[in-house]
Amino acid sequence: MKTKLAVILLVLTALGGATAQEAEKPAEFVSYESGICKFNIYGYEITTPVERAIVFGVSTILDTYKDTFGFSFPNNLKVKITIIGDYDKFLEYQKAQCGKIISQSGYFSGRHREAVILQKKDSKATKDAKDMVAIIFHEVSHFMLRYNIPWVPEWVNEGLAEYFGGMNVFGENRRVFLQKGSSRWLKRWSKKGFPIELTEYLNLTHDEWMRLREQDSTAAYGIGYSLVYFLMSRAETEVVLKELLWAFKMQATDVDSVKTIDSYYPGGFEKLQRNWKKWMPRARPYRPLRALRTQAEKSKEDPATEIKASENEGQDLQNSR
Repeated sequence: MKTKLAVILLVLTALGGATAQEAEKPAEFVSYESGICKFNIYGYEITTPVERAIVFGVSTILDTYKDTFGFSFPNNLKVKITIIGDYDKFLEYQKAQCGKIISQSGYFSGRHREAVILQKKDSKATKDAKDMVAIIFHEVSHFMLRYNIPWVPEWVNEGLAEYFGGMNVFGENRRVFLQKGSSRWLKRWSKKGFPIELTEYLNLTHDEWMRLREQDSTAAYGIGYSLVYFLMSRAETEVVLKELLWAFKMQATDVDSVKTIDSYYPGGFEKLQRNWKKWMPRARPYRPLRALRTQAEKSKEDPATEIKASENEGQDLQNSR
């Protein structure tokens, strides 16, 4: 009897040990392609609506960089998007790529041409993925811009990224929304004055912009974001932004943003500054991108491309950095 009991205990112990070892076994990255995206996912189970939303949004950003800004990309372009659902793994992955921690939520690795994002919430609900999707679009904008221009001033680099981070792709209300937090600050600055003069801000070097971000991240991101949103708010000024981007490409690192704007904006820099400040208090809360309208028509023709979501549409996407 004792022998049988000992055998049973040994078996149970062995089974328990195997189960513990299995539990300690680290998760592995799951990689696959979906449309333009090449997903690399760890510790997160992406739902079909969220995956479709990401693919749709990335395609829209690509179309905007091509159609609005006139940049070219290979037909077989794939955008690598790594989503990590474990904070420690995210930091480990980031250190391996960058040598240090540069972000607590997401970053773009130019060396690896990869957008890496932390999914902070465990819920599979689409509404819990919206912040993550906004960060993905932010980092993908960096990818698209850097693919064509090795270096641009930080105000337009981060301004474009913040702009696309405000794109809603869930449901049928697919538009770029003005971020509510930034909008409040813009209205306040337009009345009480800006934390930094626009001429000084526009010509900040990369290191100077990073120092401003440490001191006042709202100003560092918000001013550039508002300039991009302003320029993207009308077809005539979209053309100006396109010309600015191409001028920056030609100028390489020898960029003077104020002089460049003075050359390309009708009426020069002073006119842009006046129009920009007048625009702030009455800025429209959303912008229906041309690329979004085109893709919406395509999705009506092909129901399989429709993205469904149960939550309210038009929710402001706040972009974590």
